[in-house]
Formats: sequence, structure tokens, C-alpha cells
Amino acid sequence: MSDNITAAFERVVPIANLLAEIITYTRPGNYGFRTNHAEQHATWTETAAQFEASGVHSIKTVGYRMRRLSDALEKADNAVDRGRNAMRQTLTVHDALRKLLRAIDRYREWVIRN
Repeated sequence: MSDNITAAFERVVPIANLLAEIITYTRPGNYGFRTNHAEQHATWTETAAQFEASGVHSIKTVGYRMRRLSDALEKADNAVDRGRNAMRQTLTVHDALRKLLRAIDRYREWVIRN
């Protein structure tokens, strides 16, 4: 694994902690990751793109799942009505988070094997 990937992971760990707080303690639809935390959002999306450009499948998957999580948060914020669509978007956020965690676990397994 390159030092760039290691440094990128270290940059996004505090952002992942921020996202955990946002998802846990903020009402669905009021996440505001892109607007309220613009610098962290930019770092998150840049790192996701860097991971997706990697030659290692497990790192690519982590980048893809990172991007999907930030997209799901934004879609949840844009769900205007508080009916079924808003609930569906909230479930999409939780599903994206679960898949990101699974991708990180697979990456850890890959690191241990190599």
C-alpha cells in the first residue's frame, strides 16, 4: 500500500467521526454535510475520488462507498416532503453507511493478507 493511500485514510478518519455524529444526532433531512461542513465535504469527496482511481479493488470499493454515502446524505437533505420519500432517503443513508463499513472491513482483510 502506498504512503499516499495511508495519508488519505488518516485525513478522512476525523471526517468519518464527524459523519457518525451527524447521522446519529441530526434529524434526517437536516444533515447539511455539504453546506455546514464544506471543507470536510471537499476533503471527503477528493479522497473518495483518489481511492476510486486506485489500482486496488478493495480501495476502489471504499472510495465508491464513500461517494455513495455523501450522495445519500445530500439526497436526504433535498427530500422536500417528510413522507415516504424522506423515509426512503433516510434508509438509503443507513444502507450506504452499512456498505461503506463492509467495504472498509474488506480492505482491512486485504491489508492483513498482503
